[in-house]
Parts: sequence; C-alpha cells; structure tokens
Amino acid sequence: MSQPMTAQLKNHIQSTHLDALRFRRAIKDFDPDRQVDPADFDFICQAARLAPSSNGLEPWNIIVLRGPRLRAEFVRRTGARPEQAAQASHLVAITAKTAKGIDPDGDYLAHIGATVLGMSPEAIAAWRVRFKTFLTERIGLYGDDAAMFGYAARQAYLALENMLVAAAMIEVDSCPLEGMRYSEATAVLAEAGLIDPTTDAFAVAAVFGYRSADPKRPQTRRPLEEVVRWA
Repeated sequence: MSQPMTAQLKNHIQSTHLDALRFRRAIKDFDPDRQVDPADFDFICQAARLAPSSNGLEPWNIIVLRGPRLRAEFVRRTGARPEQAAQASHLVAITAKTAKGIDPDGDYLAHIGATVLGMSPEAIAAWRVRFKTFLTERIGLYGDDAAMFGYAARQAYLALENMLVAAAMIEVDSCPLEGMRYSEATAVLAEAGLIDPTTDAFAVAAVFGYRSADPKRPQTRRPLEEVVRWA
C-alpha cells in the first residue's frame, strides 16, 4: 500500500492540475516551427490509453496523421481549418466502434476479454450475455446502430479529454476539432487502410502543438456555484 498523501503534496497536486486547466485553451494559431517532442507526445497518448471506458471496452483508436499527403487529404475532405491543421505539430483522428464493432457477439468483445482482461472462453461467453443485457435492458440501445455508435463515441471523448489535460500539464497546446464532415473523415481513414468502416468510424479530431501567441481573450467560465448543484 502506498504511503498516505501529505496535505502539502495534495495541495501541490491540486494547484498544479488547476493551473494546467487554466493554461489549456482552444488554440487556433500554432507556431509551425515548434514540434512536440516524441517522448512528450507518447506521454499524451499514454494518458488516452489510461482513460476509463464503459464496460472496460476501450472502444476507440487514436490515429496520428503524420504523412503530409494524408493529412492534407483529411483536412480538405473534412472541412477542417487548413491553417490550424497545417501549423500544428500533430493532428490526430479518434475513431470509435460502430454497432457492429461492439456487438456482444462480435470479435472485438472476445479480443478485449481474452487479450486485455485475461478471461477464459467460458467467462467471455458469460460476459457476452451480460453486455447484451446491459445494452438491451439497462440503456436500451441494442438494435439502434446510431445510438450504439453514439455510446462508443462518448467513450472516445473520455480518451480525448485525457489527452487535452495531459498536454496542458506539460504546456503543450491543443484544440479539439468538431463541426467536420464526419462521413468523409471515416472515408479518408478507410481508403488509407487505417480502419474497417464497418467496425470503426470517425468520432473526433484534435491538434497539438505550441501557440504562436497568447490568446487575446481571457479564459471565462460560469462560477462554481452555478455549475455544481447539491441535492
């Protein structure tokens, strides 16, 4: 068992974490001459890997678009902001499992059960039944392909959040990218042989790098007493 955390260490961690969240901004203009160190980006990806997920399924993959041609094609066809994507050090596409990808009777569940969770074939068979019951009776999504993908995509956002916070902790800037042509993003990744679109589809993207200048507007948020309610 680890040693109890001292009040001094706890205060330091709390202060450091909140400072990182205050540092984090949705950066639109990056310094194209600064690249994120590979070890630093590995740390950011490790944070995504350690994100929580419903039923322990980890229904996401993170695709780092390094090749200039693929990156340009992704930006052109999805409608992402070209300057932002070109200036940033790293552009990532996060995919999520489709309804087929997380079907209780499918291969992915067996893969997670056997290789990640160390389950026996009998335990996997029982898990399939429990997961189908969960999807059907608990959250009522089974049989609705769009809702099933939405369930997986929400888990992908947990991985994205971990990446954004981890980046901010080491003063690497970032910006999540939405408002894109999602079907085109999936198509680009599929055409490049990076995903099977029957089991995986684009969920969200993000860019990482270093700001070219400090944001002109201050960070604003609602007061805590308005955001949090105790009942």
